[in-house]
Amino acid sequence: MRGWFLVSCFSLAFGLRAQTVDTVAVRADRAERWDQLSDNQLLRLDWASARWSWPSDSLVDRMLRTSMGFKRDSLLVWLEEGGPSGDVRKRVEAIRQRRYQVATEAFNYRGDIRSLDLSLFWYGIYDVEGTWSLRPVRLKVELSEFPSGSGDLEFDIKTNREQGSHFLFGSPVRLDSADLGLVREGFSVLMPGSQSDLGSITSRDRMYRGNYVLYATGSVQGLGAECPELLNYQLILGHRLADREWAQFDTLSSVVDSISTCAPEVFWSGDLMGDGKPDAVLFQKQPGGIRLILYLSDAVPNEQELWARVAEWSMLAD
Repeated sequence: MRGWFLVSCFSLAFGLRAQTVDTVAVRADRAERWDQLSDNQLLRLDWASARWSWPSDSLVDRMLRTSMGFKRDSLLVWLEEGGPSGDVRKRVEAIRQRRYQVATEAFNYRGDIRSLDLSLFWYGIYDVEGTWSLRPVRLKVELSEFPSGSGDLEFDIKTNREQGSHFLFGSPVRLDSADLGLVREGFSVLMPGSQSDLGSITSRDRMYRGNYVLYATGSVQGLGAECPELLNYQLILGHRLADREWAQFDTLSSVVDSISTCAPEVFWSGDLMGDGKPDAVLFQKQPGGIRLILYLSDAVPNEQELWARVAEWSMLAD
């Protein structure tokens, strides 16, 4: 009995009966390493390969060429979502949701400043030596240093750039900095019977795509230097080809009603979204203030429409 006890103690002391290490299992460990993917990662890659019809070997190779940690995890999620096609799908969905905004630095803002969505990607449209340029900006909102004395809270909307913008544009999708066309002055109020040639982005565009014209129909029924009474007022956007033939018309939703009685004018036009078609911001006087109305071409729900009305920005005047 004592001999058995001594043998047992000896075995425990020197590990004779301790659990042995399986070196084969260690070498076969499927935990993630710099030169190896984990079983879970391989299963997820296999699913992505089958879902999007990609060669699995290429996916594994790309993962192994990516450093461990956040970068490799992010790449795996991106591949599961469809890679480049997933990016396009998410971009299209964001455009369809029409979470756009338009704002301006030029006026004090009196209203609910919470309506300004700072989660969007914000851009300023600047006049750079006679060319409209789209540049990313960071917005900041401050109490106005020079309030009008109305008694309401007034805010200044500023950016991280020294130059003042023509207007500010918030987009749910990221855009590239770009030149948007030449600065053209002299847009007039769109009274019935008048039109505004929105032009083309370049002479090449005019040759191959034609140009776009916004014109107003209806009649003037009353007197008024700025806001005469209008009857059956309507804005129509037309696409005219290089041979001067009209290719398409789009009758826009009404901007003149019992409250907004003034005819608008084109405040700005250019290709904001990079689809080769002009977008526009209309300026309209309202009782006690003004409003900006943003129209985009690539947010249309169907091919029968040329523009979608996606955002407004109203400001009270002094």
